[in-house]
Amino acid sequence: MADLRFVFCIHNHQPVGNFDHVIETAYRRAYEPMLATLERYPDLPWVLHNSGCLWEWLAAHHPDYLERVARQVQAGRLELLGGGFYEPILPALAPDDRRGQLRRMRAYLSARFGCAPRGAWLAERVWEPDLPLDLAAAGVAYLPLDDTQFTAVGLAPEALGGALLTESGGRAVRLFPARMDLRYQIPFAPVEAAVAALRARVPPGGLVVYADDGEKFGLWPGTHRRVYGEHWLARFLDALSAPGAGVEMTTFAAEARRPARGRVYLPSGSYAEMDRWSLPPRAQARYQRAAAALRLHGLAAEGHDLLRAGFWRAFFARYPESSWLHQRTHWAARRARRSGRRLPAGERRAIRDHLWRAQCNCAYWHGLFGGLYLPHLRAGLYRELLRGEARLARAREGGGAWVAAQAVDLDLDGRREHLLENDRLALFFAPASGGRLLEWDDRDSAYNLLNVLARRPESYHRALGVTGPYDASPRAALVDRVYARPPGARAARERQVEDIGDFAGGAYRSELARAGRRLELRLVRDGYVRQRSRCEALRIEKRVRLTAGERGFEVLYRWTHRGRGRLRVTAAIENHFNLLAGDAPDRVVWIDGRQAAAPALAATARHTGVRRVALVEGWLGWHLELACDRPITLVRYPIRTAHMSEAGPQATFQGTALLIALPLALAPGETTRLRLRARVGRGRPRGGRGPRV
Repeated sequence: MADLRFVFCIHNHQPVGNFDHVIETAYRRAYEPMLATLERYPDLPWVLHNSGCLWEWLAAHHPDYLERVARQVQAGRLELLGGGFYEPILPALAPDDRRGQLRRMRAYLSARFGCAPRGAWLAERVWEPDLPLDLAAAGVAYLPLDDTQFTAVGLAPEALGGALLTESGGRAVRLFPARMDLRYQIPFAPVEAAVAALRARVPPGGLVVYADDGEKFGLWPGTHRRVYGEHWLARFLDALSAPGAGVEMTTFAAEARRPARGRVYLPSGSYAEMDRWSLPPRAQARYQRAAAALRLHGLAAEGHDLLRAGFWRAFFARYPESSWLHQRTHWAARRARRSGRRLPAGERRAIRDHLWRAQCNCAYWHGLFGGLYLPHLRAGLYRELLRGEARLARAREGGGAWVAAQAVDLDLDGRREHLLENDRLALFFAPASGGRLLEWDDRDSAYNLLNVLARRPESYHRALGVTGPYDASPRAALVDRVYARPPGARAARERQVEDIGDFAGGAYRSELARAGRRLELRLVRDGYVRQRSRCEALRIEKRVRLTAGERGFEVLYRWTHRGRGRLRVTAAIENHFNLLAGDAPDRVVWIDGRQAAAPALAATARHTGVRRVALVEGWLGWHLELACDRPITLVRYPIRTAHMSEAGPQATFQGTALLIALPLALAPGETTRLRLRARVGRGRPRGGRGPRV
């Protein structure tokens, strides 16, 4: 009789929006060699979870992989786990989307492999107590979670030798504790040490569960050579299956047929590292000091039982960009549910799948991996979100040119945003936050041009020697600033220029008007400018005009001096755009119809007498252009963030800042005007200086 039963569970996932060559590398270095290795052990059952986005990629690029998996499933050697199809954080979704994503995976696996999974993988092991109701309703009977989530409520290790029942709303699921310590042993320790660790903590009942990422078996630095070149995985399986080893490899499906060991109710949480990453930097430092104190007093083994802090949803509070995208997907899903009932079933499914892809978790948070800090992952989510919204809008409006507007508290901060949209684009303005433009969606390319991440402190920055500068607020467009003198490019980049106005974060009054096929949003703030020893009153008014059928919009600016003395300052309109690649030769800056002398999007430069600036996206064949009806000074610089990844510290290009500056020399009652046109066009910008807008 075996001394212990062992579940070997592997989870593979690649985010929506990841590059094909990155996924291909993961396939060749981790996914395929793991499958090939386990194929050589026909008597050893195992458990596999691939996310739906990875299944779709494998079906398109390596259909033979699916055929090989199907043979193992049909032979009864492999259990496939379900889960949210596009790897969302289930607790963060509305119940309809939770159940829908779970059922989508169940239907996919049933059609592809002839199995209707009863088990599920919970993305990032993020658990909240109300989940059992939706899990059970979608056909999920059991799932693994880290053992630290059980010991945090006082369960002793001897209680973790099998499944435990939990329930919500009268529906129950079984939870299998998976050993956290094994995640640090397999496949990093010598085989003998890993097997010894597995045996060292066998609870009464004899079940030991390992459940972790397959990328550790070949994709993490140095692991491909170790796991396959030095045959770590094969030697590990040999040790488990050797005569007299006393190990019986099993599956969750087999274990679920055994009686549950008791009942448990778990608080909200995830694996210990994730809980810690969700804390603000200072709180993370306090956590580390507390952990060090435990080690000093010989209590390290109990540290994870005694120290529990953090909550996954806190990432939405730490990163406004994550919260905004999260609420955008919720809002789009609600619009789809309201309008989609009138659509053909196939169109409803297409819209639904785009919006579900936008719920993929990786770009909503940051820990050891890049996650939110990777612009192409955020762009991938926006692409799916905008494709879904564009299809919904076409179906709702019946095609052709149209224009619409509404005011809604989209980010749930108690203040309404204004949405202006037509058949080509969508604009989201925040009157209460500086009247700024938060999001500019180009529907033709399914691209959010303002997808820029601000620079914020992280717990590891001091160790990396990073001391700032950091940004006080999210990056956006049409942010109004006032400076005492024209800013230099490097000073603006390092935030060393003082904004002497109170407009950038102030509340603007808003009025929305419609005249036929045109919308106009009027944003006005009566604010102040600190000039020497006094304050001068200044009004900034911007009228945003959007016309049906156009791929651009215009803004009419007015600066009016409402004080008593003479006002001599520099007005600036701050804009931030993200075309993903800062130094690629096909993504460059043009000034007045000619390529700039320092053309890279990541260049720092200052130009005078400018009327038109364009950011060219040569790879996809479009450009973004800002055109003014009078010469302005243009300051441009890159936004870069410092963050950690599995490969170590990274400096990542987040976008390009374009600062439009012009002098204000106003007597009381005087006004200066500027007409700004923003548009997306095909190919390169037209040559020459061009006509006035």
